[in-house]
Parts: sequence; C-alpha cells; structure tokens
Amino acid sequence: MKKIKNRILSAVAVITAGLGFSSCDIDLLPLNEVVYENFWTNKDDVESVVNACYGAFSHQDVVNRLMVWGECRSDNVQAGQNPSEDLRFLLKGSIKTTNQYSDWRALYQTINYCNIAMHEAPVVMEKDPNYTESDYRINVAECSFIRDYCYLTLIKTFRDVPFTYEPSLDDTQNYRLPQTKFEVVLDSLIADIEACKDFAPLRNNNQTLKSGIDNVPNTGKVTRPAMYALLAELYLWRASDYKLNKAEQNEYYKKCIDCCDWILAYKMQRYDEGDAKEDMDQEVYKDYGYPLLAEEISVGHNENGPAATNAIFGDGASFETLFEITNHNSVLNRSYDINGNNGNSIIGQMYGTNTREQYVKAAESLFESKPTSTDTYSDSRLFSVPSDYRSIASFYYNEESGVSSIYKYVVGTNHAGESSSPEYGSVGSTYVAPRSSLSYSSSFDPNWILYRLTEIMLFRAEAEIELAFNMDAAEKDAQESEQNADEEQQDDTENADATQGEDESSDAGNGAKMRKASVLVYGNSLTTADELKLDAFKLISAVYRRSNPVVQTRAQYAPVQPETYDGYHKLLMNERRREFLFEGKRFFDLVRVSRRVGNTQEMRQALATKYSEAGPAVAIKLIQLGFMYMPVAKKEIKINPALVQNESYLDEDENKKQ
Repeated sequence: MKKIKNRILSAVAVITAGLGFSSCDIDLLPLNEVVYENFWTNKDDVESVVNACYGAFSHQDVVNRLMVWGECRSDNVQAGQNPSEDLRFLLKGSIKTTNQYSDWRALYQTINYCNIAMHEAPVVMEKDPNYTESDYRINVAECSFIRDYCYLTLIKTFRDVPFTYEPSLDDTQNYRLPQTKFEVVLDSLIADIEACKDFAPLRNNNQTLKSGIDNVPNTGKVTRPAMYALLAELYLWRASDYKLNKAEQNEYYKKCIDCCDWILAYKMQRYDEGDAKEDMDQEVYKDYGYPLLAEEISVGHNENGPAATNAIFGDGASFETLFEITNHNSVLNRSYDINGNNGNSIIGQMYGTNTREQYVKAAESLFESKPTSTDTYSDSRLFSVPSDYRSIASFYYNEESGVSSIYKYVVGTNHAGESSSPEYGSVGSTYVAPRSSLSYSSSFDPNWILYRLTEIMLFRAEAEIELAFNMDAAEKDAQESEQNADEEQQDDTENADATQGEDESSDAGNGAKMRKASVLVYGNSLTTADELKLDAFKLISAVYRRSNPVVQTRAQYAPVQPETYDGYHKLLMNERRREFLFEGKRFFDLVRVSRRVGNTQEMRQALATKYSEAGPAVAIKLIQLGFMYMPVAKKEIKINPALVQNESYLDEDENKKQ
C-alpha cells in the first residue's frame, strides 16, 4: 500500500473517530489498515472523506496562513510581543524563501482531499444505491468550494501556482507540476464554480435563524449562498486586470454584480420570512433596504455591548454569515481536525490573550488620537469620528501608552494589571456606550469568517464603481472620436451631448432616489453610470450606518457622496478596511488594486510607515509587482524542479545559479 494512500486513510480515521462512525469497513479491519481500493464502497465512505476536507480546511496551519497572508502583511498590524523570527521578518518586509510562511503544503493537502473525494465519489454512486445523485451533487459543491477557495488564496498569495483537479493517490504519480498562470487558474475556478454553484442546498435542515435556533449548519457547511459569494469574488478578481480592455472588465464586473444580487435577494427573502427580524437594524433597512443586524438593539445604553459584533464574532453562525470555518460544534462534529488538534488556538496566539502576549498587534496608525464630538467624517483618517462601533469593538487603544491590541475574535476583558472594564477605541464618547465585556469564548475557539453579507454589499459597490467609471471613460472616448471625425459639427455635437448627458444624469439620479428604500435594488437593473455611482454610495453608506447609528442625529459623522473616481475609491477602501479589520482581507485588497492599475503605488503608500525601518531595499523592491506575492519555498523548488521562483526573490543567495 502506497504512502499517500496510507496518509489519506489515517486522516479519515481521525475524522471518523470524532464523528462516531464505525472503525471497521467490510473487511472488519481498523480504518488505518484498510486497503485503499476496498475503502470506497458506500455513502459513509464518501461522507467521511468530505468531512476530512472540512477538517483539513479548519486546521490551524490553514487558518494561520489565511490570517498571515491576508492580514499580517498589511498596514493593519505590526509586531507584538515575542513574534517568531519568521513572522518578525515578514512584518518587516524581509521575506526569504526559507520563511515558514512560504510553505503552502497545508492548503495543497486540503485540495488533494477534495480532489480524491470528487474522483472516487462517482464510483461509490455505482456501488451504493443509498448514495444518490442529490448526495453526490452536494458533495461536489462542498469539495469544489473548499478546494477553489484554497486555490484562490494561493494565487492571491503566490500569483502563479501548480494547479490540478487530479488527485495524488500514490507515490508512482508524477505530481511535480509547473506553475499555472494566475489568470488561467482563475478562469478554471470560475468555470468550476459556475458548473456546480446550484448543487449546494439553499440551507441545511430547513432551519430558520430565529433566536434559539441553531444556524451552524447554514454557515459551517457549504450552501448555495456561499457558492455565489465565492463566485462573486472570483469575478471581481478576474475583472481587476489592467491588461484587459474596458469592455472585458465590464463583463466580469456585471457578472460579479449578478452574483451579489442573487445573495442579497436570498437574504431579503429570509428576512421577509421572519428570520431574526427582531435583531435587525430597522433604520438601515428603512433607509437603504438591506437587512443588517443592529449594533444597538434598543435606544440608549447597550449594556451587552455592540449586539451585531457579538452575534457575528462572539456567538457565531449569525444571520449575516455566509460561510465560516467552525470549531468545537456538535452539530458539525468539528471537535477533531485531521491531526487531532482542537479549537482555533491560532487566533489567540496571533491576536493576543488577556495578558497581551500576542504575536501581532493593531498598528497605532489605525487610531492616532481619540476623535472628539466636534470632528467631522474624513477619509484622511480611518476613524475620524467617535461614533464608529468598529473602533470600539475591533481593538483596544491606550492613548497614554500608545498600546493597541486586537480584540476582534479575542477575549476583550481584564488586560493585565488593569480594570475589568478597560478602555475601548473611542471610550469617553457620549454618543456610543462602550461595552463592559464580550461574549467571546475564553478558550479561543471562535469561528473564522470567510464571507458575510456586508462583504457582498461592498463587492457589489466595488464592481459598480469600476463599471460606472469605465462607462464614463468609454462615453468620453466616444465623444472625442465623434468630434475628431467631424470637426465642422463640433459645436452642435458638444451641445447635444451635454444636454443629453444632463437629462440622463438627472433622470438616473432622481429615479434611484425615488425608489422605495426598503425594496431591494438590483445592481443589474442599473443602466447608467450615475445610477451605479449612487447605488455604490448607498451600499457603502448602509454598511457604515449600521456601525454608526448616531449618524441619524449627527450629520457631520456621515460620509458625503464623492464626485471623482479617487473619492469613491478612497471611500470604498476605507469602509472595507473598517468593516474587515483583522479578518485577513486588507493585504489582498491592496493586491487587487495593484493588479487593476498595473502598479503598486497605493500599496507602497499604505505600507510606507510599516516598512519605514526596513531600509531602502524593501522600498525599492515594493515597486515591483512581483514583490507583493510570496516567494516559492526553497524546499518546494528543491523537491519540484519544474517550479520557477518569483522574479522578485531571485537575488537571494540561495536562489542564485551556481
């Protein structure tokens, strides 16, 4: 029996032990002694490996990399106490091919489990009549989501990566694959998810989301909304390519909007059916038409703190969550992962404990000084007014010492030597009451969220902004071409275009404003650039308003609709940064922007302070597009000669040709 097959069955044995399955197969052998070919006989065998896929996906080595690759490299964090040497170098921008965070094996192990399950499942369907076509399609959706999310993460992190949907089953296979180009991988992922996006159930066990009802099966297992969320992100990344012409970009942006529309319509249906209606922000729903959980359940002091924050990050499996990696849950049988490790301790290790022994901490630049009641909203500062619950809930900031610690996902009480009711981001404000405690688990086993409703709203806003300004550019180019083609009619043409443009703009703007706010607006129903811009602003405003309920009475705390592309882009990027602080999104957002414009200018500006002590070498390298990706690990190139090192890391001694 080959080594790889042994490892597969051993991993399944650990998972099935936690699930309560029989430890024997048809030959009455312990699972880790079963001949691989004799294992695939019935429905339970497939389900065991699918659960192994979930287990591998939730392993701390995977979650750690989602966190480090997407967050620790960003301007949101800096070194805390006692970071490992590899993490310290990465935080400084000094990345070597021997750095442990260049290791992609955990994600490829997860991918291979998914490939194996999808390879063997059709055979089982022929053997076991209890394993139906419906069962098979659901398993296909689950495995496709997990492996394609892993592949998307890999290309966002490394750019070009080895890519295959064929399983590695034994040591005789030639699995030494060369890298596949970023765009080719992305196109393959899009085709794969498009083919099976409707295989996943709308939701599991026909559960509602009312208080006291367990929603974990709808957030911890792959459902159709999760599939559409992944597809929306895939299209957004595909559109963000400066090498594409505007027409090609626009088609991908429209497809991203379509996916977001589907999810928003589905969530609105759940809301209309009464799911968690009593917990919703009725002001946001009334003004913008989106069902978001309320931070303030009732007017006045909120003794339990930000309600939406606690529901999403403390309790988990919230109405807004589309998919999260679930830990320690009896419904999903997640008490065991593939190596027997329990919980999500990596979040506690990375983000901090109540003694501040964290590896990374919030950058002081996030909260330079405490906003006052006279301040107005400004995109020049991330938290410019004292009303934002996210500044209270995401991190601790001590103005005197300058210490800033991360609270999101982590216990937020009783910092060493301090009172049990510590200072929060904007404590002292009379407009937002800081909570005295969090409901987060003290055992550091929170769920790691991949997609939630506000991200879908901001995905759509981003696609609408890019689409709208592409349309503006196309209209301008068309006008210039027409003017050049017929100079004699230049004045008449300009006057006609100007008049028509004013009428369309007015109709579009007024039409959008006259819509009943509580009726969902579909992005794919918007046809003009002005409509798209206004809708994008409303989407961003709805997300912002939920976290700033005081905006109803203090207008100066609200953002104003921009007029230029730079204004819209800055507003969007700041809102994404506020909403997804420490969730593994920020660095990848900067990568997507760089791919869209073909340079790293915005990334360099964002990371300038963080890398200020790293010297000119890092600053020079950061100009290169390749440097925003991680290097291929030295040991991987040694094992697989078909791999080619990222050009930005070829000057390392260990990569020089002898």
